Amino acid sequence: MKINILPIVVACLLAACGNESPIETPPPAASPETKPVPTEPEPQPATSSVRVGVRVVDLSGAPLAQMTPIVTRKPNAFDQPVATGSATDSQGHGSISFPTEEDLFLRAWDPALNFFPNNFYEILSGGNRVEANLVIQMVPAATLAVQLILPNNEIAADLAIGLMLYHPTRGPWWPTEGKTNKDGFVSFPNLPAGEYVLRFKTDSGARLEHRQTALPPGGEVDLGVLTLQ
Repeated sequence: MKINILPIVVACLLAACGNESPIETPPPAASPETKPVPTEPEPQPATSSVRVGVRVVDLSGAPLAQMTPIVTRKPNAFDQPVATGSATDSQGHGSISFPTEEDLFLRAWDPALNFFPNNFYEILSGGNRVEANLVIQMVPAATLAVQLILPNNEIAADLAIGLMLYHPTRGPWWPTEGKTNKDGFVSFPNLPAGEYVLRFKTDSGARLEHRQTALPPGGEVDLGVLTLQ
């Protein structure tokens, strides 16, 4: 198995089917002198898998417990897992088994969203062995705040706001939602650290794409006042 270690950029901050059904002919009744011959099941293609050990640590190298190894088809932070491993123990050790028939990405996941991975592993298909534990470093989540104004210059009060973080090279990376208060303020906690283009939208159709913005690990970023379009 070939494994490429790929950093998640933290911005230097760290078969079509027909409609017709075949007509089935009922089998002839078995005579008292003979017994039906059982049919052999069709052979199924063999599926190979591999088990990999991981160790999850924070920025200082200290182990993180209760982090879950996951394998996905895409490297972004919200792709549906193909496989989920055992949560890490007090020493940060965990493991995961996954199929080897396709190229996949391995990283760790914090169910509480207090941490996000700072690196992942691209695992190419066709292998079945890894010699050592793979180390995954996690960084604390960031928080983003903003006050939004509607295109008619009214405060965007009490509105549901969607936010998509766009990675500069890998595209859509992390979606989240929030709701403004009466003054148009909204806060988005538990975001992956990094540099992203920010895309805001409302149910009414008002949108805004904001320039590439750095979200530092564990940091709080206030964008001030932005006007939707």
